[in-house]
Amino acid sequence: MAFDLARKRQNRITSVEKANVMQSGLFWRQVMTALQQREYPDVELSHMYADNCAMQLVRNPRQFDVIVTSNIFGDLLSDLASMLTGSLGMLPSASIGTRRTAHGLHGLYEPIHGSAPDIAGRDLANPIGTILSGAMLLRWSLGRARAADAVEAAVSRALEDGFRTADLWPVDGAATEGLTRVGTVGMTRAIVDRLPVGGEAVR
Repeated sequence: MAFDLARKRQNRITSVEKANVMQSGLFWRQVMTALQQREYPDVELSHMYADNCAMQLVRNPRQFDVIVTSNIFGDLLSDLASMLTGSLGMLPSASIGTRRTAHGLHGLYEPIHGSAPDIAGRDLANPIGTILSGAMLLRWSLGRARAADAVEAAVSRALEDGFRTADLWPVDGAATEGLTRVGTVGMTRAIVDRLPVGGEAVR
């Protein structure tokens, strides 16, 4: 999956493990290397220890294209990477399988954060991670790439137009000029308002 995704992006993969201290990491590295040489020689593969990857994500996130790792390291790195966007509430996620639908692959789509029952019903949650997870569903399982593009573009436009939920609101006296503080409903409406009018535009 990671190699196939890389081919659609910048054709680069960083494989992350702890081969220096874990036998499972060494095995992971061997399998990744063999797979790349056998089936994906056109994709650039590099290896990185998990702790160094965490540091590099903070230091220079643009160096990465696709990161492939185990669940335990992925869980840690995805939460760390979410703060590059300003909040856990910003990022979508998907667990993609190999079984095909009529238009793509079966998958489970959800934001990277938990359910946050402490703020349920209070119009405080950032809906962007959930909305972008829907865009991933459109792209990967339903075969609706243009619709996914439209949803992602609407999210970007809402942010560019200054809409911010509480988790994205500037703190410590930072400037708020040009920003509009909204709740869950307000951010959702701002995004929906920026979708193309008419279904034909996003099919």
